[in-house]
Amino acid sequence: MLSDQDIRNYLADGTLIIEPFYESCIRLSGLSMHLGEQILKQLPGKVVDILNKTIPDYEEHRITMEAPYSLQPGEFVLAHTLESITVPQKLGLLVEGRSTFARVGLTVVQTAMIVDPGHSARSITLELANNGPNTILLYPRMKIARAALFEFKTPPHEAYDQNGKYRNQKSVGRPVFDREFLEEWFVEWEKAQKK
Repeated sequence: MLSDQDIRNYLADGTLIIEPFYESCIRLSGLSMHLGEQILKQLPGKVVDILNKTIPDYEEHRITMEAPYSLQPGEFVLAHTLESITVPQKLGLLVEGRSTFARVGLTVVQTAMIVDPGHSARSITLELANNGPNTILLYPRMKIARAALFEFKTPPHEAYDQNGKYRNQKSVGRPVFDREFLEEWFVEWEKAQKK
């Protein structure tokens, strides 16, 4: 895992790029991340079907300091980091929630905490859920998450932006159902369906 000084060194030599960047974002063992302005609220009424690539409908919200988003108890939304990040081939990044928000019931990352190497000039999609009994107001630019960086012993064979399914999303992204099944099994299943 990278220390604050490791992060400063990678930022100084251009290996790691964060925009906008503020020195105060560097922590002892990671980075503070801030909430962007776009939120996607999932609408009810659909059956999510991975096989047939059916995703929910979403309602978009833009938040401001004067009009924050009121995240209700039990509610789930997609959001994104204010920061656009470029992670080189030799680094990976883990996003986690903040203890301060966890103490009021806000979960920031449901399962997708790994940002792959080769993530280039994009924000990170966050999965926010209110597990507490009280409404939580979400403001843009509020410190929402932490990121820990780590260095690989050997770089992966390709960068995420060469083949990753969310590589073209610049802000918060809707789910994309693609390659969700073991490929060999799925090919055989499709053949059987055509008979």
